[in-house]
Amino acid sequence: MRLVPLISAAILLLSSASLRAYEQATHAQIAVAAFQRSLVGSSDLLSILGLNGYAPLGDGVSYFELTDGLDGLSAYERKSQEYERNILPSLRISIAQNPIESWLAFGAIREDDNPSEDPPTPQDVAPNLRRPLNHFYDPYHDKALDIPWVPLPDGDVHKNPDWAIGSYDSFGDPNKPERSRSNHFSVIDAREAMFRALTLQGTIGGQLIDLSKNESSATKQHWRQAYWATTLRALGHVLHLNQDMSQPQHTRNEAHSGKLCFTGTICPGGHTSVYEKYINTRARNEDAFDSRAPFNATIKLQPASLNFGDYPVPAFSKYTDYWSTAPKDPDVGGKGLADYSNRGFFTAAKNLGHVEYPWPSNDPLDYRVVPVVPTRWDGSPVGDATPVQLYFDQVRDKFLDTRTLDVPLTTFGIWDQFLKKKSAKPRYTLNRLNYDAMADLLLPRAVSYSAGLINFFFRGTIDIALPDEGVFAVGDHAGDKGFTKIRAKIRNTTPTFVDPQKNPQPQNMTGGTLFAVVRYHTDKQYEASLQHVVGVTPCDDATLVVNPVKLDASTDCRDGIEQIAVSKPIAGLSLAANSEASVEFDFKDATIPFGVTDVVLQVVYRGALGGETDAVAVGTIDVSEPTYFTYQNASDYIHIGEHVYTRDQLNSASLLAQVQPQSCVDYKHSPPQVADGCLVEFYLDLNVSFADLQHPIAAVELLPPRRFIRFVYLTVADELGQPSAKSASRRINVTVRRHAGREKALLYQEGSCLPDDPFNIPPRHSQLTVFSQSQITYRVNPLNKLRGVNGWYNASCVINGDASVPGTVMDDRVTAMSPLDPKSDEVVPYPLTVMPDYL
Repeated sequence: MRLVPLISAAILLLSSASLRAYEQATHAQIAVAAFQRSLVGSSDLLSILGLNGYAPLGDGVSYFELTDGLDGLSAYERKSQEYERNILPSLRISIAQNPIESWLAFGAIREDDNPSEDPPTPQDVAPNLRRPLNHFYDPYHDKALDIPWVPLPDGDVHKNPDWAIGSYDSFGDPNKPERSRSNHFSVIDAREAMFRALTLQGTIGGQLIDLSKNESSATKQHWRQAYWATTLRALGHVLHLNQDMSQPQHTRNEAHSGKLCFTGTICPGGHTSVYEKYINTRARNEDAFDSRAPFNATIKLQPASLNFGDYPVPAFSKYTDYWSTAPKDPDVGGKGLADYSNRGFFTAAKNLGHVEYPWPSNDPLDYRVVPVVPTRWDGSPVGDATPVQLYFDQVRDKFLDTRTLDVPLTTFGIWDQFLKKKSAKPRYTLNRLNYDAMADLLLPRAVSYSAGLINFFFRGTIDIALPDEGVFAVGDHAGDKGFTKIRAKIRNTTPTFVDPQKNPQPQNMTGGTLFAVVRYHTDKQYEASLQHVVGVTPCDDATLVVNPVKLDASTDCRDGIEQIAVSKPIAGLSLAANSEASVEFDFKDATIPFGVTDVVLQVVYRGALGGETDAVAVGTIDVSEPTYFTYQNASDYIHIGEHVYTRDQLNSASLLAQVQPQSCVDYKHSPPQVADGCLVEFYLDLNVSFADLQHPIAAVELLPPRRFIRFVYLTVADELGQPSAKSASRRINVTVRRHAGREKALLYQEGSCLPDDPFNIPPRHSQLTVFSQSQITYRVNPLNKLRGVNGWYNASCVINGDASVPGTVMDDRVTAMSPLDPKSDEVVPYPLTVMPDYL
């Protein structure tokens, strides 16, 4: 009768340390493999997220813990610990070279936190929280961990998917968050952290606010990087929880703590999981493991890497489907990972003959039985030819609608799981042959389901394109106040996912909120005259713009801190899958400076996406740096042949014969000269457009001689190494006419100025490009001068003095024309009128 008090004492001290599923190194390795199989790891999705830069996660140790309180979410900055960092080298993962994978692995490792882990886990976050108690989900009974006769040390034990997603009822009401939840690294937390990383916006008391108002630019960058680390760490926790569903003990309600085994091998909290110890040893490529209590056996084996295979990546339309698509419906047999492991495999305590679950079959006659001579775990003979009986059957995969034949599901004989001979009667056990078969089927699915979860979490994508006007942002450089509006076309490019019946589920955006975010670095040399700016000596040398030894450090040319400008939100936006909308973003409260480099435009959506009511979607496009188009009224010069001349220079007898029409030469004068009122300088009217010249994007009237306009804009950046990839964004159309009402110009002065438009202008670049953490380049384009005035592309209007056909003229105006007066308004841009839609 002492059993009850013994059990009570055991429960008071029961650790959840070995209630976990796969060991931490295994989870980390699966998470990294899943990332590499995911769209994020195998496509340009990292650049869409904005995680393709240099040191995208900053110092690599900072992240936030989000806690839910009465006033909303609060964020507490935390640090990664040596505990998780020390595990990665054994898996051949470099934290410096693989920051994304590393943070996913950190979360996968730390999901096993509890007060009595062996070795001890850090208690820096949520001390005394027994996380592994929430790692179980039995889809057959639709329940969390439930140990008969043994009360759990934590009365608030969740179903695994509820704990992972952060919902009260992830199957019945997945969009209702569990308030004041203990798990601060759920899907809901990852999603909130991602939104904050993109925008530094958050909701407090129901109001959207700038979380970093009045903070320094360095602090803002640090917070954004830490929120990205939070996103990935929380997602690593979620991946761990889903991976647990590929360990049958966690889907067949079998605790395996191995603690306080008070009578031989009687353990109220279950035996230690030999399967987990074995798989973790293979993950670390080691040659032995200690089974721990109650067996306390040291098992030697031949090192063998884990087989992650190439199982197809599922694309379900909701999070819970990755766990189970048919909870509590044994006749259907779901397509989730928990469904597969629950129905397909035995466990140590619920082996053949255990009647709680109908699958695998409990009838020995349903199996093909093969006698084999046992060998030890390292392959050596046991010294006894007494055979064991391997029981083979098929394992059904409902997701692929396939069956794997001849799987050794259990073993019958006088040997125990360590292949030690026992005097007791024969019984069913699991050993290395069974575990290898399990691992070969379950681990590839764990990787692929985790990859599917990564894809689903980051599924929301937006394509960004130029608007009909042909340019994202426009500014008059005479004002130099920066860009106050961005116009763009956006398309909901979120892929279609499927429900368990394989019906397509388009991911429509419905009634959400839209933001534009411009990321940039400050040009520390910028001044409005452009006499000092990145692109002008000495800041036209990439090695002086960035520090090649420490790429995130500031130089005299460029601030190493990335800053963001966030537009006012656009509320109530709906965009069906693959549909497009034209939008304009208001930056009046967060003006985008002209003096910037490394410019990237992101569009962020938050709201309903498919069946999820609070998702985040993002699109990213690399835009040009502020591109300066300068147009000068150089009508004080006259084009003749391949040269330009002033009127005084033209009054040379050798040049007058080339003037057309000859009526412009006064041969009655001695010596001959250009006739009065002919080929004289004039005022210009000028329209600029990237599309329809009938609706110019900028215009000026009465531009005086020896004055210029400087038009600054943001457009699509050419892809590095493909200078014509985005040529449609290069074309600027300009109409230039002598202003009406002034004295009439003579022949050829009424036509276009020379040279003729359109101007094919490449976008300006000054940007760090990261191909990998070890392959990085900086591209900087130098500015150029015309008449002493800097610009990216300098055009000018000279008088057509020889009847040349516009568009075929090349001359020496760049070198021949004299500089404008630096002490006058001649070197100050003349004011423009910009299309109101861009103001």
